[in-house]
Amino acid sequence: MQAIDKVSVVQQAVEQLKTYIISNDLGVGQKLPTEKELCAQLAIGRGSLREALRILAATGYVSQQPGRGAFVMRTKEVNHDKDVINWFETHEVQMKDYLEVRAVFEPLATKLAISRCTDEDYKKLEGIHKRFKEAVETNDFDHILLEEGNFHDTIIKLSGNELLINIFKLMQQPMMNFRYRSLSLPNAPQDALKPHTQILQAFDLRDPDYGEACMRNHVTLGIKNLNLSKENYHRDTTPPPTQG
Repeated sequence: MQAIDKVSVVQQAVEQLKTYIISNDLGVGQKLPTEKELCAQLAIGRGSLREALRILAATGYVSQQPGRGAFVMRTKEVNHDKDVINWFETHEVQMKDYLEVRAVFEPLATKLAISRCTDEDYKKLEGIHKRFKEAVETNDFDHILLEEGNFHDTIIKLSGNELLINIFKLMQQPMMNFRYRSLSLPNAPQDALKPHTQILQAFDLRDPDYGEACMRNHVTLGIKNLNLSKENYHRDTTPPPTQG
């Protein structure tokens, strides 16, 4: 019961922060008030606020910059497949570059992470996967985004390769943009469960080559699903030819 109450309080804080951003007409790039000011204005505890900010950072609403505070990155939800498809097509070149880099470096990071994985590392990744699965089953989109991000980010860190870690730091914002919109597509969270399970199995088996292959399949499947969604959307929205 205590865990459920905690999630409920944090989720309420998330919704309060979203409402605050929207109702105050905050623009992209605008700095949020300090933690102390937000706690007072929203009547929430500091722990709940920090967890809510962490979730909003994972979902692309805010950017947390050490020593500077939190800044608004997005001011509205994506409510329709059209919004998602249009965004991907508008940012096609940027996303193509991002996906090409990710398809090379993330499988390598997975291989390195498995080769250096400890029992404690595995348990941490297993816990993240369990929470991701629960979020998918309950259709908790904020936590789907949070734990999906945690899963991939943890693997990058476990690689122990500072160059790889820094490359992915540079890709942080494109990652969040891609993650938020790709997981908004129909059945995308459910489709991510199987490859995540396979990747976790590779960690359990301590099989770097299998893990590398699983991550490569996961990334390329995501690209294929995105392209398929675009094709299906345009097919369904294109009016039939008129009869002469």
